[in-house]
Amino acid sequence: MNKLAQSTCFIEYMLGVIEKSLESLLNYNNRILKDVDRLEYFLKLGLKEFTRKDYMNVFKDLSSATASRDLKKGIELNMFESIGNLNKTKYIVK
Repeated sequence: MNKLAQSTCFIEYMLGVIEKSLESLLNYNNRILKDVDRLEYFLKLGLKEFTRKDYMNVFKDLSSATASRDLKKGIELNMFESIGNLNKTKYIVK
């Protein structure tokens, strides 16, 4: 038996493993994030203070209304506090 043919099973197996990993990754990235998921992810970035614009730069597909609702929820959950009002509002992580 030729040496090239001996690796066929291994290559097919590894391609299957890669395919399953890619499917899992794509499913993870396409999941719908809820407001709390977004807030927790954002806070893990380590910012001590931020604006709504900073928040929206991380979640580029988010509308400004949804971003505002998320940030309001973050305040209600005591994740951070706000200083200022309207578009001058800054959020300070506790």
